[in-house]
Amino acid sequence: MIPTEIHVPLLLFGFFIFWILSLLGTVWYFHQVLKRERKLKDGMDQLLTFTDLCTFVFDMRKDTMRLSTACSHLMGLPELIEDFTEACHKENGQQESCQNLLQAMTPEADQQRMQLTRANGSFGTYRVTNRIYYTKNEEIDYIIGILTDITQEVHREEHLALHAQLDGLTHVYNSGTVRRMLSDSMSDFSENSLGAFIILDIDNFKKFNDLYGHQTGDQVLRIVARVLKEHLRVDDVIGRLGGDEFCAYLPGLPSIGYLSTLCERLNKGVKKASETEGIASPVTISIGATMLHTFDDFLTAYERADQALYEAKAKGRNCYVAKDAPTEKTPEESKAGEP
Repeated sequence: MIPTEIHVPLLLFGFFIFWILSLLGTVWYFHQVLKRERKLKDGMDQLLTFTDLCTFVFDMRKDTMRLSTACSHLMGLPELIEDFTEACHKENGQQESCQNLLQAMTPEADQQRMQLTRANGSFGTYRVTNRIYYTKNEEIDYIIGILTDITQEVHREEHLALHAQLDGLTHVYNSGTVRRMLSDSMSDFSENSLGAFIILDIDNFKKFNDLYGHQTGDQVLRIVARVLKEHLRVDDVIGRLGGDEFCAYLPGLPSIGYLSTLCERLNKGVKKASETEGIASPVTISIGATMLHTFDDFLTAYERADQALYEAKAKGRNCYVAKDAPTEKTPEESKAGEP
């Protein structure tokens, strides 16, 4: 049995050793934490300083936002923003840019596109890439993000998409696109958006290809398309249905009087343009036109305009027939509108 006078000092010595080891462990832990933070801070400093990328780093615990030089210039913000959360709600001219950064930090924004107003007032499209880093307690520590300018890429995509919708020869909408657009537009008519629908084709078009060659035939098609663009409004939808047949939807056209005047101008405009361009034979068109009713869809409008076109050709071509909107569907139109 160990004497009491020896047992107590040993016990105290044990507690002392345990306290020293605990103290050393705590010092070592905080040393590692500080070392990690210095290493992370140095890495972020390099990321922000030695890159041309538009980069941001948000320190969640300190509520500070740091921006690379490129990002600072883009957003019109200082490279260091303290009390960032508060800055997002201050109405000081920088609120919108701060709100954009706040949005770019959300998990949902990763790999998404953002429309940004640059500091110079121009607009651009940027792809967001962000990474969220957590503490051991699973609390947000840092959020690092990159904004990549993809404005030119988006413009190329839009350019390719537009060209896929256009007829390569005449640069009006191709058949598939115009049919889809008109079906969508006519599926939800209101009294204010009714307007009119026209179909036209080129009289005796085959002779231009047979007598003068396909180059002349292509030129005639381009002339008709150009005259349509010159005489119709920006919001009117023009398409080539196929061959020498064109169509146009004229939303909001107020009356059959306006429609008749427009058709007459198109007849005269095509003939005059062909003479100006030196086509060997006069180019004329026949037009079938109809005002629209709320019950119309693309099929009923097309059928009525096509019937009017047939009547214009029966009258001797180089003319138009314009029909007012019916008060109710005919049996044929009812059948045409059925699925």
